[in-house]
Amino acid sequence: MTYRESIDKYIKEGFIGKDFTCNGKCSKCGECCGSILPIDQDDANKIQEYVFKNKIFPQRQALIMRNKLQCPYYTGNKCAIYEARPKICRYYQCNKREATFEEIKAMAKAMPVDMWVYAETIEKEMIKRGLNKETRKTTE
Repeated sequence: MTYRESIDKYIKEGFIGKDFTCNGKCSKCGECCGSILPIDQDDANKIQEYVFKNKIFPQRQALIMRNKLQCPYYTGNKCAIYEARPKICRYYQCNKREATFEEIKAMAKAMPVDMWVYAETIEKEMIKRGLNKETRKTTE
């Protein structure tokens, strides 16, 4: 099944999976923080602006974030770009079973993006602009 097919399946059938919440609230487990996320241009712009402004670099600890299967902005206990997180992350709740019309519209416009490739592209631009890891914002 391709990534687009899995999004289409989610839209048609609703999400079916494990509930990792603590009484319906995010447990910050990182289960939903995948390395490939459907994002649109608005998401990409917000992330880049937020990352530059706050000097946030991709997380590389914890065995390279489980061999790069988790989002590079997941710190192990929280999202470093939470204020600028993509729409899919805003809408996603692992205890929710049906997508709303707003969520369906947002996902339909999004394209699957490898967040590691995207984060590394932003990181290169940050370094080019003189923002380096010594001046990085602490995300822990």
